[in-house]
Amino acid sequence: MSKFRLPIRTERLVLRDLLPSDLEALHACTSDPGVTRFMYYAPMSLSQTEQYLREMIAAQLLRPRRAWELAIVRSADGVVLGACDITLNEPGAGDLGYLLARFAWGYGYATEAARAMVCHGFETLGLERIDALCHIEHLASAHVLEKAGLLHERLLRSYKTVKGEPWDMLLYSRTRDAWRAAHQPGQP
Repeated sequence: MSKFRLPIRTERLVLRDLLPSDLEALHACTSDPGVTRFMYYAPMSLSQTEQYLREMIAAQLLRPRRAWELAIVRSADGVVLGACDITLNEPGAGDLGYLLARFAWGYGYATEAARAMVCHGFETLGLERIDALCHIEHLASAHVLEKAGLLHERLLRSYKTVKGEPWDMLLYSRTRDAWRAAHQPGQP
């Protein structure tokens, strides 16, 4: 299995490892109730975001590396818009996620980043399957996952208790073979 060649460049974005200097931009996402509404965690304090960032930076050094939590940077001006990740929870399978600042919603950045992560997950990491979960009411995220090339697989009723409530989740996934059949290799 190869590793990501970083940074990953798309038409409008640069996806790179998180840096300590990303704290302010990351905290703008993790502390926003609108952004975290469908996340497993409540809005984070600054110290919680600092801890999270330290953990993600430490994960960059682990070998074998199991998490690629990357900053989403707008290439035109260098603004950090959020983060995206693929986490290897089991051999050959990755879990896709993303977090985008509210000011960056509606411009296709999440889709662009997710497509790049799916492409690199299959083509660079050699994953056999990529999964993603989203809350049943998070329609924008469901559309991002579909546009990134994942397919709705099933509804998971009361999948997890989050913020004191049982959450119904949508499971999206794609195998490498199905993704390759639908896309030319190397094209997100």
